Amino acid sequence: MLLSCRGIKKSYGEINVLNGVNLDISCSDRIGLVGRNGAGKTTLANILCGCLDCDEGSIITSRKRLKIGYLRQHEAQAELSLQVHNSEAEENGEFQRLASYLGLNRVQEWSEERLQNLSGGEKTKLALASILASQPDLIVLDEPTNHMDYLGVKQLVAELAAFKGAAIIISHDRYFLDRTVTQIVEIEKGIAKVYQGNYSAYRETKRQELESQWHAYQSQKKEQRKLEAAIARLKTWSEKAHRESRRKGEGIGGKEYFRKKAKKRDRAIKSQIKRLEKMRQAGAERPPEELQVNFNLMAASQKKGQRLLEAKEISKSYGENLLFTDSSFYVKWGEKVGILGANGCGKTTLLKLILGQESLDKGEIFLSQSARVAYVSQQLPLDEGENFKELIMKLPLEQQKQLIQMLIALGIGYDRLQLALGELSQGERRKIAMGLALKGEYDLLILDEPSNHLDLYSREALEESLLQFPGTVLVASHDQYLLQQVCDHLLVFTRQKIIRVEGKLADYLASENTNTGKVVADKGVSYEEKLLIETKISRVLSELSLYNPGDPNYAALDCEYQRLLKCRKELNNRS
Repeated sequence: MLLSCRGIKKSYGEINVLNGVNLDISCSDRIGLVGRNGAGKTTLANILCGCLDCDEGSIITSRKRLKIGYLRQHEAQAELSLQVHNSEAEENGEFQRLASYLGLNRVQEWSEERLQNLSGGEKTKLALASILASQPDLIVLDEPTNHMDYLGVKQLVAELAAFKGAAIIISHDRYFLDRTVTQIVEIEKGIAKVYQGNYSAYRETKRQELESQWHAYQSQKKEQRKLEAAIARLKTWSEKAHRESRRKGEGIGGKEYFRKKAKKRDRAIKSQIKRLEKMRQAGAERPPEELQVNFNLMAASQKKGQRLLEAKEISKSYGENLLFTDSSFYVKWGEKVGILGANGCGKTTLLKLILGQESLDKGEIFLSQSARVAYVSQQLPLDEGENFKELIMKLPLEQQKQLIQMLIALGIGYDRLQLALGELSQGERRKIAMGLALKGEYDLLILDEPSNHLDLYSREALEESLLQFPGTVLVASHDQYLLQQVCDHLLVFTRQKIIRVEGKLADYLASENTNTGKVVADKGVSYEEKLLIETKISRVLSELSLYNPGDPNYAALDCEYQRLLKCRKELNNRS
């Protein structure tokens, strides 16, 4: 046993977050930690890593010195990650290898300006490279796929398969958990419950559990109704027996006979009432309903067909870092458009250019002046000392009421809104940011990684709300499920250009290169070619982890791995 938690309790004021958590972690475990926003997942991670003290309980380890690598949800990871440049040569070399493998080539050559303009995904990749290069006994990753592109997720899956230590992963990413964990630990009402298998197996087990609980509950309620009917009948018979004892009790022993008969009925009633009370006390509780979440998005108008947004030959760079050039595209009223591209390609920059928050190097962007625009950025509310009520106190009373109702509909309890923002989970703060941004009626929703930090229920509700929203949606995201469900058009960053692609994400990713379908390719390297080679590398690495170096299968897979690395190097040189 690597680490053991016993009776861990933690509360904030009168709110109990953890209420006696027990958890055992073995040396090579792959544990997914799940639960609703605010359930206490990050709190438990902070306690495990020594960043926070628990109120009660103990943590026991079999090691004299336990090395833990911790990836927090916060984006301010780059400084910590880049400190590895000053560490020992071997660790530094491993950092460079991992950074390159995760898609960040020649990090040691990056300029200061480049480092100051890292995307959220690039920061996460650098932090992961730093943590894994230190070769810890246990890694705790809190939402590691937030901001991370499709290739980065695939590569992280392969790297975790090769990692020798234990891993605890806090995530709501269904794709990622299914491919990385073998146990799910659910935090609910402050208690940890362990499920064997990946995320899909957990969801199926939970579904079966809920069905079984409902069956037991309904059977019990049926039995209770039978008892209640039996008690009602006995009471009727008892009252009749008492009346008869008074009316028919003439003659020797007659009155006593009917009295005994009435008392017998009374005893039967008391027996049945006791049985009913016992059933109510010891019986099955009503199973909790699935959390209903609603974003309640409202459109200002429902125009269709006309062009709402148009870009003509636009270009943007930061110093020597060219993001995109000579790119043209359009978005019509009522369309739902996903923005797809690797970390650092310029997705957030494009959104800021559309909003007029940054200036183009070349070209022009037209956005209809009549459009009412809502923007949800990646940033969370910054003032951690304020609570939500203080944050909205300057708004009109009616707007305050609407916002509070919206956040309660998003699954945040009213008592949580009275806590300081710093005491809320990242998911709860994300919902607050979205609530503040989406209040009112809009024609165009511009969303930058909207599903980051949100729990499963909220992600599914967001997908449904965006599907039902009659206005226009422009969403930059690495959440494949969200893009696949919501978007019928894509703006794809490829070869330092932005191109418009018609159709679903799955159709686009299924094409092996860009000269199929509706995308016209040039002689450069396409995003799909890189995707294909990285997918093959990930598969080989996953299989390599199953064998020892002396095994014949290991040698064959290693040769294939080296061949694929050469292919990737050639692609990088061509791009």
